[in-house]
Amino acid sequence: MDRVPPTHLAAPRFSHGGFRAPRSVPEASGSLDTGQGLASTSPEGTSPSLNVISNTSNYFVKSAKNVSMGPNHGTHSTDPVQGESKLTLKGCGPIGIINQDSGAGVVEEESHLTALDFLSKQMAAGAIHDSNERCDAPKCMPETRVAVQDEVFSWITDGQKGADPKRILWVTGPAGTGKTAIMGTIAERCKAKGMLAATFFFSSFSGSVDRRSKTFLVSTLAYQLLQNENLAQVGQFRTRMHQAIRHDPAILLKRLQTQLEELVIHPLLHGAPTGAGLMPQHRMAIIVDGIDECDYVVGNPSNRPRTKEDEQIEILSAILHAANDPSFPFVFVIASRPELAIREFFNTSLARSGTRELFLDDKYNPDTDILLFYEAKFSYIRRRFNLSPEWPSVEELLQLVAGASGQFVYATTVIRFVEGPAQNVVPVVQELRTPHQRLMRILERRTQADTPDIRPLEALDILYDTLVRTCSEPLLSMKWLRALSLLAGAGSSVSMPARLVRLWLEQSPGEEVCALGPLSSLIHIPSNPNCDELYTFYHKSFVDFFENRSRCRTLYVSPNQTCDFLSQKYFENMDSRRFFSRGSSHA
Repeated sequence: MDRVPPTHLAAPRFSHGGFRAPRSVPEASGSLDTGQGLASTSPEGTSPSLNVISNTSNYFVKSAKNVSMGPNHGTHSTDPVQGESKLTLKGCGPIGIINQDSGAGVVEEESHLTALDFLSKQMAAGAIHDSNERCDAPKCMPETRVAVQDEVFSWITDGQKGADPKRILWVTGPAGTGKTAIMGTIAERCKAKGMLAATFFFSSFSGSVDRRSKTFLVSTLAYQLLQNENLAQVGQFRTRMHQAIRHDPAILLKRLQTQLEELVIHPLLHGAPTGAGLMPQHRMAIIVDGIDECDYVVGNPSNRPRTKEDEQIEILSAILHAANDPSFPFVFVIASRPELAIREFFNTSLARSGTRELFLDDKYNPDTDILLFYEAKFSYIRRRFNLSPEWPSVEELLQLVAGASGQFVYATTVIRFVEGPAQNVVPVVQELRTPHQRLMRILERRTQADTPDIRPLEALDILYDTLVRTCSEPLLSMKWLRALSLLAGAGSSVSMPARLVRLWLEQSPGEEVCALGPLSSLIHIPSNPNCDELYTFYHKSFVDFFENRSRCRTLYVSPNQTCDFLSQKYFENMDSRRFFSRGSSHA
């Protein structure tokens, strides 16, 4: 019998119930003498065709034809779905797949697909920068935030060439300064240049539950790295990642640092070609946005309750550990608010030595970018409503720029309000029927913010207060908002669909429009009464506003008042439905 060189076995695919092997060849028959590790002739005298690789106690079958397994040496089975042949030696368990024509390229491709299948079931698909869930996510308009974008992009390409190179860039700034829009634009720009390794966009108030937790961070990054065409030729990266999954199918239940080491760092290190750089042309970046929006995992079995700060610090620690590994080929761009726990982490000596901070302040001239944004958006509104080319005036534009105080969320909220509600939502306040009337309402309230010691968020608070007071019953609207944040917002723990919320809160059809209709610039209101869509707040800063007594002041509705409101509506609707049910039965 001719000896054949060793070859890799196609590894089984992990599904929720265990591993499932990739495709193979028809079932084998014949005989095999495992005691000697050699092929024997078949008992009927047929010509055997069997290639065996002997490796101490393990025997790997490369190809087989007319082979019979001895009754005392093992078992042979065929996957009824995939048509695969599997060899199990007595006392050893499954040791391989009988796969004809399984060359090195085929094995690598099988490993790639198997690992992708595993990770796809354990990831947060909506957190990727170009996911369908983020199709309406904010991006920087052309010619805006150019200085910030150029600084981030140049750091990715050339940041390691300086005298004090850093592996982490922390982009931070107050709420509403456009961090997520900048990160989204940078991701697209890096992708176009072949410089994007992977992304993860946390979100605490919109999107799927998976985006509010650390649980799916590493699996989502690993999935993207496995698919990245720029890494496809890096040694046996795909095969080694698959081996790590096969070796420990529970790897994603480990701490983040272990996940990152086993699924990313080690496969990249051991898979890199000897004497060759991983990416000789350019540096690649991993972008992680909104770490401040990562919350604690409910039901975490630790000795003490975990806080969201604990989860955020674990993420940052894992990232710092990877960045400090000399063999790790990527740089990290992290974006978040300067929350206390995050700032304290970056102030530690170890983190500070490896991190560069980019704070979004006035030196990046946000007012010029906001003015460009206003001009583009008002141009569209003029065309849509056939308004004068001189509307709004230069003075009014400058007032709006000043009111934004460098916050893009202010500008985007103003534009949504001036545009007006969607066609399916009838405005409740008749004095706000036209774009000009709505603009004047903003400018009238803007004068309240013209004080020398104005706080950065006060102008935004005045804007939110103004919009809520356009409702016919502002306090009722605030109760609806608090109720939605508890049980219906996409960031809530319940995520109740709109149709169920209406059944709960409405005593007569149309109450939702009265309570929320004027707020369509702040919250997405599903139009189909029977759909399973969620209410979605456009920006977390609005949720922060109505949940803070000092910011919304007389409009504040406490959690206890919210619970009373929900209980009252529940029992009122139960009584009314019981009444109508009895009436219909009598009829």
